[in-house]
Amino acid sequence: MIDLDMVSEVRKHSAAMEENGRPTDEMLEYMYDEGLFKLFLPKALGGSMTPLPEALQTFETAAYADGSFGWLVQLGSGAGFFAATLSPIAVEEFFTARNFFIAGSDRPLGTARKTDAGYIISGSWPYASGALIANLFTATCRIVSDDEDDGALYAFAFTPEQVTIEEDWNAFGMKATGSHTIHVTEAIVPAYRRFDVAAPHFYYDHPAYHYPFLPFASANIAATVIGVARHFYEAARRQIESKLSTDKEVDEMRHRHTLDILNANETSFMQARQSYYDAVRTSWQTHMDGEVLDDEILDAVSDHSKMVAHAAVSGAQQLYRHLGMDMIMEDNPLNRIYRDLLTASQHGLLIDAEGRIEEISTI
Repeated sequence: MIDLDMVSEVRKHSAAMEENGRPTDEMLEYMYDEGLFKLFLPKALGGSMTPLPEALQTFETAAYADGSFGWLVQLGSGAGFFAATLSPIAVEEFFTARNFFIAGSDRPLGTARKTDAGYIISGSWPYASGALIANLFTATCRIVSDDEDDGALYAFAFTPEQVTIEEDWNAFGMKATGSHTIHVTEAIVPAYRRFDVAAPHFYYDHPAYHYPFLPFASANIAATVIGVARHFYEAARRQIESKLSTDKEVDEMRHRHTLDILNANETSFMQARQSYYDAVRTSWQTHMDGEVLDDEILDAVSDHSKMVAHAAVSGAQQLYRHLGMDMIMEDNPLNRIYRDLLTASQHGLLIDAEGRIEEISTI
């Protein structure tokens, strides 16, 4: 779906995308044409319903081309999961559009007051990746009501006309994702646009929709980090080898030492990548065989997603110190890739909050 020629084409747009904070029109048209936001949608909705391991490889390749490009591809497709939870009325209204893309947040930062017309919703949610290209927004709200739903959490879908975008995404990496804050003020939302990801209805059924959501999301994001890390090591190797061929002989030992550091860390990263894909494929095959995905299998997916992200970042950080002054210039492509890597890997689902990963990796 994304071949090497297209990888090169995407990279030609990287600087412009970073400067403008969003994909170029040419890249957006390509993503729409190739259905890159619809990998987890059924054919009835214009999607390709791609098996999880294959979709992850597409996410990796997209991020290998460009970090922001890859992030939007995996996030846009990942939102296809909502087709199993939203009312078919809403799904057919929004998901079939050629420019389908959902931006939003799962943070419970809004309130939804019940009325005869549905709900009146207000709230603000940060980090809504793809806000500038979305044709639908989703966000989590707490119900304000006099009945048994009072205080319950639900997600709601909003049209672009109901959302104000505050362009405040000032992160030092992944700039073209446009992960801005969105605001909704006293918006009237019909009841059919309320949904609960934790209790899906499976209006559109497929094995991907029965795969547990948190390992699914962790694996998606990890694939993006893997792609950016591969690009980083590739670009760093090219820079080191260029210096080896052009710098004075007195610097050769330093450059060869840097190359040794790259080789060691890239090897560790690629081993972690293989373990990550092994864990995903095992879980997916078990799932497709109709067997129960027990905690051990699901924990392996989440743990290896964190481990490969850790290997990618720790290796890149060690290498960074040896790449010279070129590395610190923001307009240097290697600098941009490094910033994208650190930004993408900061997602909470890839953080080892319990100290499990170091313990597991030493067993």
